[in-house]
Amino acid sequence: MSTKVRGRGTIHTRRNLAEFDANDPYTPRFAPEETAVCTECHALYERRHWFFDEEAYFHASMQTDTHKVLCPACHKIRDGYAEGQVTLRPSAFLTAHKDEIRRIIHNEEARVKRDNPLERIIAITESDEGMIVTTTNEKLAQRIGRTLKSTHQGETTYHWSEPKFLTVEWQRPD
Repeated sequence: MSTKVRGRGTIHTRRNLAEFDANDPYTPRFAPEETAVCTECHALYERRHWFFDEEAYFHASMQTDTHKVLCPACHKIRDGYAEGQVTLRPSAFLTAHKDEIRRIIHNEEARVKRDNPLERIIAITESDEGMIVTTTNEKLAQRIGRTLKSTHQGETTYHWSEPKFLTVEWQRPD
């Protein structure tokens, strides 16, 4: 994580675009000095980084040379393009603690999103296989798996595959 000091305060960002593959169709093709705003979530793109700052978003969106786009995360959510999936296997424990576990998952997304707005949950669905969380990138899926393991124990497995996809399975059979 890096820190930027601006006239309006300090902004903490991660190097969130350095990790993207140059062939990734969701990576914006802007020059480093260009500015863009996401019309969906109000993320701001400056100096090759996406971040949230409502005041800076407002000022940038008023500039005529600012690109108005969907950020990579909003684009992936719209397209349903996941790079991570967390499957919580059905059990008596999951049934009894479903609301608490959902809060943990949403809190982890909120915590990560402050540093990198490109890490988001696409959907949380329930089926006979349990609860399935799809994410815009593999790092958020990994963090959700680690958080569930640290807060509720159980068994967690991770499986990375190409191209750039992580499948996490968590189960607590109690």
